[in-house]
Amino acid sequence: MTALSSRLALAAALTLAGSTALAAPAEETLSLKFQAAGGDAAGTLQIQFVGYRDQRCPANVHCISAGTAQAMVWVQPNEGEGQLVTLPWSEEAVSAGGYRLKLKSLEPRPDTRKPPNPADYRVVIVLQKLAGKP
Repeated sequence: MTALSSRLALAAALTLAGSTALAAPAEETLSLKFQAAGGDAAGTLQIQFVGYRDQRCPANVHCISAGTAQAMVWVQPNEGEGQLVTLPWSEEAVSAGGYRLKLKSLEPRPDTRKPPNPADYRVVIVLQKLAGKP
């Protein structure tokens, strides 16, 4: 191998290593029915959907504002303390258990003709591992 090809190989290896280190952690999506639990793919975190507050505009009504909603989840990492986390119905993410959690959806939408049964509620949560967390 010549000196030039050695330098090119080293530069390529460093570039590849640098791009791997800068890559964003992969996201996982977790879908849970009310009172159900699930976990991340690595098995390092358990999440249980334990409550909700739904004050969104009903699906069959035209409202001035969309309203608000929150999902409450119990987050239990394999190591460390569990905690109750409130996820807002917005783009805001919350950090807990070594992850960023974001509420992607809360279904069903309220409806004035037929109020949803609590057992019908389902959340979809996006999980993203925080950098540097085991």
